[in-house]
Amino acid sequence: MELYNPQPQREKIEKLTISIKEAAQMLGISYNVMLTLVHRRDFPKILAGQRRILIPKEAFIRWVNEQACQNK
Repeated sequence: MELYNPQPQREKIEKLTISIKEAAQMLGISYNVMLTLVHRRDFPKILAGQRRILIPKEAFIRWVNEQACQNK
C-alpha cells in the first residue's frame, strides 16, 4: 500500500557558485590563503553587493587547471 505524498519531491538544484570557504576546502588550503587568491585580478569571481564574493564553480576549476599547467 502506498502512502499519499501531497508534496512531490523536488529536484535537487546544483549550485553554480561556491563560497571562499568551500573553494579553500576543495584545494586543501586555509581560508586566509584562499582569500589572498580571490583578490588576484585573474581569479574568477562575482561580486554580489559590497562584501559578498561568489566563485563560479566551473570557472574556478578551469582556473585551477590553468594554474597547474603554468607551473609545470
